[in-house]
Amino acid sequence: MMSRRRNLLSLAACWCCHVSAFLPMHASRTCLAPTSSTTSGRLPMGTSGTFAKSTSQRRAVIRAMFSGIVEEKGTVKSLERNSAIKLWDGSVGEGVELTIAAKVALEGASLGCSIAVNGVCLTVTDFDEEQFRVGLAPETLRRSNLRDLAAGDAVNLERALASGGRNSGHFVQGHVDDVGTIAAFTPEGDSLWVRVSAPRELMRYIVPKGFIAIDGTSLTVCEVNAAEAWFTFMLVAYTQAHIVLPGKAVGDKVNIEVDVLGKYVERSLASVLDRLDALETAAAAAAPPKAEGARAAAASAPAAEGSVEYRLGAVEHKVTSRDLVIDSVEARLRTIERKLDIQ
Repeated sequence: MMSRRRNLLSLAACWCCHVSAFLPMHASRTCLAPTSSTTSGRLPMGTSGTFAKSTSQRRAVIRAMFSGIVEEKGTVKSLERNSAIKLWDGSVGEGVELTIAAKVALEGASLGCSIAVNGVCLTVTDFDEEQFRVGLAPETLRRSNLRDLAAGDAVNLERALASGGRNSGHFVQGHVDDVGTIAAFTPEGDSLWVRVSAPRELMRYIVPKGFIAIDGTSLTVCEVNAAEAWFTFMLVAYTQAHIVLPGKAVGDKVNIEVDVLGKYVERSLASVLDRLDALETAAAAAAPPKAEGARAAAASAPAAEGSVEYRLGAVEHKVTSRDLVIDSVEARLRTIERKLDIQ
């Protein structure tokens, strides 16, 4: 039992490091890179007002994700439904397309590459020297604030971050979890407090001093109120000038992507909790019931030096500050040990 507990605590302490090493290796995206002699890799604008197609392209695999460091603010040119989108089998379908004017985000662009728009990872389907176009899937429209965009709106843009490049933010996938609502702006000196109301199902992944991406911007969580489902963060003056958030109003929607590391930890420990369920059932069947007085005495008696309880107490301070899931595992393991009288 002691070995099992040590393994569990070791897993909790080191898992984020393992996931950090794991993510970039598996965050691959396939892009189409033109093989023409043009150095920019951009395509000319078609005479009909649509983007011209490349005649010579090769497939290149680029391992990339995002950092949450916004590179520029683009401008929405149009958000419209297109009923004549050519599908993979030659047929025609209907979908929603978003066209954005940009400059920095187009540097090194190619058909099929990824650009984060307000934190949503999107695939470039057409582009020229001044703008690019992306398609919006129904799930993207349901999960993000992109459905509310209109011509002239500003959006945060970030190109995919190549593996091995500097990451000044955190691991941002561009997979928005849901939208939150701006609840308050509160200035403090040249900084700005922002309070966001979030869906309750996301609150378990939002922790003080943890990472969060808001409209694609990597930010540090300050306060968390899980009961009322809100959290806060601060924007320094430089960040305020380079992202779209300060231009929004109370009540506006923002895209939220929680730190993916928390999800991996939760998924990993889920199997441990399942095994604990089975172990608790076995312990309840195997351990003879104690008299009420004996049970109370055992619970109040100090742990003998060298016992399992005594040794665990020495590391208890390392456990109490961990995630609630790990705290639950710790409490349940203690209960099982008491039932089985493990010393």
